[in-house]
Amino acid sequence: MQQRLNSSDALLLLSFVGVIVGIACALSMVLLHWLLDLPAHIFMGGDNEGFEDLPLLLRVLFPLISCFLLILIMFYLPKKWQKVGVPYVIERLNYHKGHLPIMNGVIQFITAGIGLMGGLSIGKEGPAVHIGATFGSRIALRLGLSQSHIEVLVACGIAGAISAAFQTPLAGVLFALEVIFLEYRIAIILPVILSSVFSMAVSHVLLGPITLFSFDRVAVLVINTESITALAVLSLVVALLAGLFFRTQQLLWRVNHWSLIWRFSLVGVATALCAAFIPEVLGAGYDSVEKLLAGGSLTNVLLLVLLAKVLLTAFSIGLGIPGGMIGPTFVMGGLAGIQVAVWAFSGEASLELISLFALLGMAAMMSTSFQAPLTGLIAIVEMTHTPEILLPAMLVIASSCVITRVAFKQDSIFIERLTSLGLHSKARVRVDHNGDVKSTKE
Repeated sequence: MQQRLNSSDALLLLSFVGVIVGIACALSMVLLHWLLDLPAHIFMGGDNEGFEDLPLLLRVLFPLISCFLLILIMFYLPKKWQKVGVPYVIERLNYHKGHLPIMNGVIQFITAGIGLMGGLSIGKEGPAVHIGATFGSRIALRLGLSQSHIEVLVACGIAGAISAAFQTPLAGVLFALEVIFLEYRIAIILPVILSSVFSMAVSHVLLGPITLFSFDRVAVLVINTESITALAVLSLVVALLAGLFFRTQQLLWRVNHWSLIWRFSLVGVATALCAAFIPEVLGAGYDSVEKLLAGGSLTNVLLLVLLAKVLLTAFSIGLGIPGGMIGPTFVMGGLAGIQVAVWAFSGEASLELISLFALLGMAAMMSTSFQAPLTGLIAIVEMTHTPEILLPAMLVIASSCVITRVAFKQDSIFIERLTSLGLHSKARVRVDHNGDVKSTKE
């Protein structure tokens, strides 16, 4: 098979297999979506983000039961199967030739589902990346492909997973290149695009259009002193929040030698306390942003909800809960954008202007946290169909990313996590034509 793929039909075969990988990713994301809908239909009237509407007792019990189940599952697993998430995918690409064990992917699917059902402050997109990458890796290995072709199909799986989760095909492609491979590799782009497109199509057919936020329209920003000041404040606020989000996790990485029982129990208790007093932070939190964009209000003060969301998500991920961060960063950014709009325009901001700043905050927070400016920008435009935000979004994203890199010396959270484990983010272990293993650092 490797000889055949080295010939002129390599692109055709990789494209065909990439489509299969994309469809498999979409089906797995659809299954996860349906599983999350089960408790939502039983307890929350079909709204899988409606945790704050639950009775107080159920609201508190959900995260406690979820963490208890995670302890039961993870505690008895071999250490090698406990490794999950985006940093693990990057590690396997860099140090293990893209070989992703299937059991880790299965554990990621199960544990992410339990955490999301319990209202933990995590997202499903990080687990989706791990599951998609596993599909690509296992299919490539089954076909006996070379290492370079394994990487192509892993990228197909990653792009397909993001595309299916958000129905954002271009953002899926950019995420694979910007966040995981840390470079734009033209050689792999065509199969990855096909995987992303087919994955989004299957997701759309089986789930219908995914609408995380709905609003009538966004304001067209008038360039003047007031608006420029507001954009500058938003850039600084996002950079500060991204720094808080990272530094909190960095602090908690130091206690990862603690027993899993203690760490997960702490997350359960912290989430249960938030469930009692600040229920808006439960789950990914999309409904809180949705409510504000519709002109409603939250039970608690917006700034309190924002800070609690940042800290609880960082606390949960930092202590090892097997969930994602992408969705929650969108919510953090959206809340930050709304808060800045209220501050900057003296509480007289229209809903259109608030919607604009919410979208700018979402794009900037995601981009800054993962140092993925194009992914964040395109994801928001694709999700909300609002190309008019491009110019101010580019300004806010670039400014917040520069502040984070220059002033805070902070890279992508995924890369920082690898560094904390003593791993190089751009190491590549490759096999030459003689079968010898070579390790390089870029």
